[in-house]
Order: sequence, then C-alpha cells, then structure tokens
Amino acid sequence: MNTTPLPGVAELAASVIEDLASGQWTRVTEQFDPSMRDGLSEDALAAAWAQIVGLSGAFEGLGEPEITRAGDLTITNTPLSLEAGDYTARIAFRDDRTIAGLHILERQTS
Repeated sequence: MNTTPLPGVAELAASVIEDLASGQWTRVTEQFDPSMRDGLSEDALAAAWAQIVGLSGAFEGLGEPEITRAGDLTITNTPLSLEAGDYTARIAFRDDRTIAGLHILERQTS
C-alpha cells in the first residue's frame, strides 16, 4: 500500500482554496473527479461558499496544511481564516490530482 502523499499537494490545495476565495468556480470544478462532478455543481459550490462568507465574513488567509495518505487518496486539512470565524478546508486528492472530496469545516476550539 502506498503511504506517500501526492507530491506538491500543499500547493495544489492552496491553489484550490485561492480559487474558492476568488470565486473561480469553474477552475475548482474542472479538477473534480467524476463522482464529485456528479454530486456538486458550480452553482452549489458558489452557494456553499457564499453561505460561509455570509456567516463569517471575507476570506483573510490560510495556514499550513496537515497532509495524510488514506488508501488511494491524499488528504489535506488546511486552516482558513475569515473575518469572524476559523475553518478547515479538507480536500481529498486522487493520484491523478483530481479532487475526490471537498469540505469546509468549522474549526473547533478547545
């Protein structure tokens, strides 16, 4: 079993997040694998991001991702800072660099 994360995945995740923050929905969805394409349209992606921005204000920046390998996926968990809230962007990438999963999660504070 391959346990090595996808090379360059931190930069890939940052690029996806920057595209989200700048409203480049097509650039994000073009990277989706077939299952993601079937399950999340550009309009739904835009609506989800708008909801997050509506709740927490404008995107301010991102931190260093935690990177793990699970089966045939490399998963990045990247801290996001918005004006009034912190989130984690969890993006799962296949070895062909397509996106197999994309979640924006509220960051839990302890």
